[in-house]
Amino acid sequence: MKIQIINFDKNAVPDIDQSRFYGQARFISMNEDQIRQPVTSDMDRLPDISVVFIHTHIKGCLEKIATITKQHIQIEIIAAVDNENLATGVQALKSGASDFIILPATATTFDLYINRALERLYLHRHICFNEDCYKSRFAKSQQSYQQLFNEVPCFVFVQDRDYQITEANRKFEEYFGRHIGEYCFGICKNRDEPCRKCPAQKTIKSGTNQVSEMEIISSDGVKHVVICWTAPIRDLTGQVTHTLVMLTDITDARRLEDHLTSLGFMIGSISHGIKGLLTSMDGGIYLMNSGFKSENPQKIQKGFRITREMSSRIKKLVLDILYYTKTRTMEWEMVSCEAFMEETLDLVIMKAKKYGITVSHKFETLTLDDKIEVDRNSLQAAMINFLENAIEACIDDPGPKGKQYTIGFFARVDLENIVFIIQDNGLGMDKTTLKNIFTIFFSSKGNKGTGLGLFISNKVIQQHRGQIEVDSTKERGSRFVITIPRLVPPTAKNIKQIK
Repeated sequence: MKIQIINFDKNAVPDIDQSRFYGQARFISMNEDQIRQPVTSDMDRLPDISVVFIHTHIKGCLEKIATITKQHIQIEIIAAVDNENLATGVQALKSGASDFIILPATATTFDLYINRALERLYLHRHICFNEDCYKSRFAKSQQSYQQLFNEVPCFVFVQDRDYQITEANRKFEEYFGRHIGEYCFGICKNRDEPCRKCPAQKTIKSGTNQVSEMEIISSDGVKHVVICWTAPIRDLTGQVTHTLVMLTDITDARRLEDHLTSLGFMIGSISHGIKGLLTSMDGGIYLMNSGFKSENPQKIQKGFRITREMSSRIKKLVLDILYYTKTRTMEWEMVSCEAFMEETLDLVIMKAKKYGITVSHKFETLTLDDKIEVDRNSLQAAMINFLENAIEACIDDPGPKGKQYTIGFFARVDLENIVFIIQDNGLGMDKTTLKNIFTIFFSSKGNKGTGLGLFISNKVIQQHRGQIEVDSTKERGSRFVITIPRLVPPTAKNIKQIK
């Protein structure tokens, strides 16, 4: 333990036995010029305790204490003042001294003050009041909060007043990438300008929490419905400088909600559809029965044809219902695009030929191979649906006699996407039909349709993170352009069927 005794007046040396401090005390005298100088080399050895004898007739004593305290906060300073200058002792405390002793003082009294200083040193060094410990505790606290920030199972980021992202947690970076310093509306919404109603900016202006529901798009094009929670972050003066934004993904909840809502419509629509199909089937059975009784083969054949058609439509309707209502996990696999295309075409080509419709197809690849990652069964069902709709558009077209109906099925594979094109020169669609073709239970076929087929096909394409563009003109035909990624984005895998 180093104890330093500073006396600013060498002619007023107190009667203290320095040997009591085991030879570790150092006695220093200073004149007025030395007082005004910076801390000396002797002072730089950093004693543990400095006992400073203050003399009111020497200027700069209190300033020296303040200097020592400022440069070496860990030193315990005891000011020694005579009993006629108690106010000076108080001033010494204000200047940074931790205690003051009144002179004259006995060796026992001096020991008491030294021991008190030693106790304070112990607290500073062993009960985490020293600077190093503060830094260590702060670092541990910061590490804990950073870990908590990263492990929150939501998208969390901090945004400043200029819409720029200053911090983001691990989940946000997994889905959107690391974009510190970039605009939030560009990263989360793919926008070139701020959102008209930005909850984060509203929090910065009002200083209050905000809650809203919105849709965001992750870096691989996957859309997420989220609840956005914002909270203000203030500086030391209380001014709001940043906003904490937490986005809770509720996509599955909204999907289930929409699904339950649509179930009510489906029950009514399907019941009506099945009733009509069964009525037609009863008519076919009646014709067959009547034909058998009258031994009329034409009636039997006509009744059989009607019954078979109704049975086929009921089967398709039931399969659509099962596909729509059944929760299933996508089974992703790498397949040859050309082989997939030919296999799909084989399943509908006979129906087209039956009605004299010409089907042409073409495949093109811009890569070394034509491998694509898809759920073969669901994507094939969607493509068959599009092709069968094209066939029916040709069959139902009341065009001029002798019109040659054609259907084209084309596919192209490039480095990033697969593009399927299905076009026909059949009935075509008016603006109302074109607007609603992917709406559940909407059908332009009357009793022939249920409004499930194209709705389900559209959802399958969405599951593949793709999009559909439709162009159609009444009495001239329709063109469907379906674009999906060649490889499935990581965040799209193992997601249950979209309802």
